[in-house]
Amino acid sequence: MPEMGRWVFQTPEVRYAFTLCRVVEAGTLDERYDLLGTVQVNANPREPEALQDRLHPWALATLTAGAYGFGRYYAALGTLDEAGEPDRQLAESQIDWSGTAILVPAGDTPPPILGC
Repeated sequence: MPEMGRWVFQTPEVRYAFTLCRVVEAGTLDERYDLLGTVQVNANPREPEALQDRLHPWALATLTAGAYGFGRYYAALGTLDEAGEPDRQLAESQIDWSGTAILVPAGDTPPPILGC
């Protein structure tokens, strides 16, 4: 009897990436996202969510290094499709940026402690 081959199921390699977009006309009906860049990152395929903690610091470092101006930015951790484009999103971070630092609404700051 001739030797027969076996079917071996192989899952395709999933690629993960951080993506940064500028939110144009934020808060309006014309809001859209301009892709600024995508960086492929190494992830454990069994727990890619472990990269969530690195997303926000990466986005801040990228905004600072790139000298990006005032505006709203959107960062995401997700997968890449076959063409290297962002595909499925796993985590996100939205940043209101002054051009040098994060903008924080006045209501989000704790009141000063008087008498200390």
